[in-house]
Amino acid sequence: MSTREGVDAEATPTMVGTLCEGGGHPVAKTLAAPFVLTYRATRAYVQPCVGAYAGSLARAVSERLCCCFAGMWRYEDKKWCGNAAIGDDPEHRDCDWVRVEELSAGSDEKPMVLYQGTIEPRDCVQGALGNCWLVSALACLAEHPGAVKRIILQNEKTIRGKYQVRFYDGKEKRFVIVTVDDLIPCKKGTKKPIYMQPHENEFWPLIVEKAMAKFMGSYSALDGGHGTWATHALTGDHVFMLKKRQGATSRYWRRHNMKFIGKPGDGRKKDAVFHKEVEEDIVRDKLFNILEQYNKIDSLIAVARVGKNGESKDENNGLVEGHLFSVISVRWAGRSFGVGGRRMVKIRNPWSSYEWKGPWGDGTKEWDKHPSIAKELGYENKNDGIFWMEFDDFVEYFNQISVCDRTTKNDLMLHYDQDFPCTGPIKGCLGGCFCFWVGCRGPRTIYCGHESTEELREARACGCVKVGNT
Repeated sequence: MSTREGVDAEATPTMVGTLCEGGGHPVAKTLAAPFVLTYRATRAYVQPCVGAYAGSLARAVSERLCCCFAGMWRYEDKKWCGNAAIGDDPEHRDCDWVRVEELSAGSDEKPMVLYQGTIEPRDCVQGALGNCWLVSALACLAEHPGAVKRIILQNEKTIRGKYQVRFYDGKEKRFVIVTVDDLIPCKKGTKKPIYMQPHENEFWPLIVEKAMAKFMGSYSALDGGHGTWATHALTGDHVFMLKKRQGATSRYWRRHNMKFIGKPGDGRKKDAVFHKEVEEDIVRDKLFNILEQYNKIDSLIAVARVGKNGESKDENNGLVEGHLFSVISVRWAGRSFGVGGRRMVKIRNPWSSYEWKGPWGDGTKEWDKHPSIAKELGYENKNDGIFWMEFDDFVEYFNQISVCDRTTKNDLMLHYDQDFPCTGPIKGCLGGCFCFWVGCRGPRTIYCGHESTEELREARACGCVKVGNT
């Protein structure tokens, strides 16, 4: 693949690299396990912890010695900037480009940071761009912090304002690294971003969105897209779609596999795809089992109701037609000895508003009638875009479901609150190492983690116990 400025191909892993990622021959894996586990724990937690403190020291020294030369050492992408980066969006071509630390969401008390607190779906707030397909995919991925940190190669805010983001080019069948600066398009005369919005004082979604815009050619190229392609680009894993059969009741669904249009280097858009139908009916009960199965193995699931009117709000039920929602949880709650209960689906709107108003929506009478289910599901009545639906209503309303069968073997990453630069890294390192060794998270993730596949299959059983979320 010929790579353009700021978009580079990723190297192919070696045999040793394969062993370190938990692959290889079973005998070789067994012999290498003690060394691999020690290496992975060091790479995931100790090395980034030391790097965080070294980076803080380097920043402090650089800010004092080089402040008068700031314009010289701050990175700025001269080839992909201005109107070329905005693209076909006349309304926002005359905008201001503002460094992330100057955005209005930050303050002297709480300056902008790459990650604030725990990485979570509500970090992804859609702006003035029709890219809910990307926002929803990021929100799904944010349920798994290690997966997000595999995309952005920097662990914290950089001195130069230079970031590298890793995407999978499905047509070229390889990972690429996209390099961007931290200049964000803002409304003229303000420091408020036009597109992706910061959640409190963190900006990682803004960097991913900018890198995706560069990957696709411009911000305007992100207006409208496929959720399946987004999760494929973010993970490199297998994706497929489940669609309600046309002219049929909600009882029958079919799988559609994503295929790329054209050949590598033919000049078509990177997201030029179609979905090929598999001629095998999936009944409603089996559909629930499939979704429950993929949710259990930490796959990414998004849903939509696709109609003829594009994106339109339904004030009666609170949902948005033509809009992509992410599925957070699929549960069979309230069962007693394997019978009864309610089949429930937890959903998130990337707008952080517009929620389901029907049965089991926030504040409805069903929660009062079934307090045990409310407790089991951890129900909270909040206007945050997160809501529950009973499965029968779910399949009645939605007609498309996107699934990314995500590889989970590489989710080990250091997580800490960057609002606390002095104590955050060491706390994150100690907590991560505890879960890695004592909680069996290391062996479970590296050797028992799920490997993406094109086939519908159940998660493998593993003797390790899942402990922690670090």
